[in-house]
Order: sequence, then structure tokens, then C-alpha cells
Amino acid sequence: MVAVCLWLPFSLGAVERSLTIVAPEKSAAGESLQVVVAAGTSARHGERIGFFQVEAQQPGDAEWVPMIYLDNLGQEYRQEFTLTPVRAGELRVRARVAFRDGLAGDVDQTGAAIRWKDRWAHWREPTARHAVIRIAGAK
Repeated sequence: MVAVCLWLPFSLGAVERSLTIVAPEKSAAGESLQVVVAAGTSARHGERIGFFQVEAQQPGDAEWVPMIYLDNLGQEYRQEFTLTPVRAGELRVRARVAFRDGLAGDVDQTGAAIRWKDRWAHWREPTARHAVIRIAGAK
């Protein structure tokens, strides 16, 4: 009987990719609040955050306002935002990330291929994440 030992220079474990939004559930108009958006990948072989985009929508507004649009980042990125809602209602934050240049190609946090003209263009999950913060009237 012959024993064979193979040394592999890479992990056979699953790749972990993430996109998170951490925000309070509620706040009040005129009060500043903190929102943190973070993304990361454990993939190797060149995979990185290719696009990192965050937008916000004030209560009662129809327009989404870009907060940050970055590209060609490393394997992890975290951004903090301070927002001050101007009126009662729902303050919305949305974020999307595309992981690029790895063996898997352009993928979202689930590892699925990015559908640029569908989920990406329309900020749909799993490519995007959304947070809703309930805003009470001013104190």
C-alpha cells in the first residue's frame, strides 16, 4: 500500500462574500444617525471589490442621492455615514457591491454571476441590500 500526500497552496473551503448595512431601526427628524456599510470577500486569486455604491433617500423624497461610488478596492471595505433626516417618515439606504477579477468572474455576495441589466441596474437583491429607518417627528 502506498500513501500519497498532496500539498495544495490554496484552501478548499467555501468563499465568503458579504455586504451589510448596519443602521438604527428608528430615529427622529433633525437628529443625526450613523449608518455603516461594509463589504468583503475571502476569495483569493485576485478577487476584490470592483464596485461599492451607496445611496440614500430622505423621507418623502422620490430621488435617491448618491453617498459614495467607489471602484477597484481591496478585499474589504467599510464606510461610515452620518445622516440627518429632515422630516418624519422612512429614511432609506441602499448599497450594492460587485466582486471582480477573481476566478469566479463578476459576482455578487452569494457568488452568483452579476446580472448587470437586471438586478444590478434595478438595485435588486442579492446584488443590493436595503435598510429602512423609521423617522419620528422632531422632538
